[in-house]
Amino acid sequence: MATVKKLSSQTAVTTINANQKFPMTDPNGKVTLISLNDLKTALLGGANLNQMYDGVFIMYHRKSDDYPLMVKPHKWPSLQSSGEIADGVVVVEGGKILVVAPTEASLKWSSAAISGGGTTTGDRVTAMNDWNGKASTAKQVAASTSAAITNTASYAPGYCNLYSRANANGKGLTAGKWWLPSLGEMFMIYANMQKINYCLSLINGATQLAETWYWTSTEGSATDAWLLTLGDGSTGGWFTKASTTFRVRPVSAFIS
Repeated sequence: MATVKKLSSQTAVTTINANQKFPMTDPNGKVTLISLNDLKTALLGGANLNQMYDGVFIMYHRKSDDYPLMVKPHKWPSLQSSGEIADGVVVVEGGKILVVAPTEASLKWSSAAISGGGTTTGDRVTAMNDWNGKASTAKQVAASTSAAITNTASYAPGYCNLYSRANANGKGLTAGKWWLPSLGEMFMIYANMQKINYCLSLINGATQLAETWYWTSTEGSATDAWLLTLGDGSTGGWFTKASTTFRVRPVSAFIS
């Protein structure tokens, strides 16, 4: 009867370093040690991970001189370790540049029905081509009244307008530089969601985008506003501003 040899128990590991080697056995039973870099190359088939994230960057205001910069994702961890604070994730696509905030909230759009003065349409195609989030949010905040509140952090337009990201010197994309994205801008986020979430995973304290509904600044009427779900790209312009709570993710521009 053959003797069965029981291998000794091994400690599971969740991280590896560049100095460690991995045993690989060929069809003839020969064992070869392979480095971490060689293993990555073999698994990726020569693909460059950095190229997979073309078009997204992490923005920050350098603490030494408050100068705004955006870097490739793989450059961020060392900068963050040195004390830099991320403003957000920059998406560059189709001649447009959008900065996506690291965090979000779940809020109503307003406290009551209100014509905010932003882009207003009942037509889906027109709504999808709305890129006027900044101007619309400014009008919606200005339209706030005691009877129909939009300008506080409890409601979508006000929350975005008051949102702030700053470095150790208090400089960055501070309040007044953010807005509630339009439906067109939310579609840009949807199209790049996985890349954005990868960048967000590198930022301390960031919240990843979820496959759920998000408010936009594109209005359907005084009572309703448009939303987009990042789950399957569905849209809707019939959601009541004052009674339904959905996600709110501020956006900005690459500005000083």
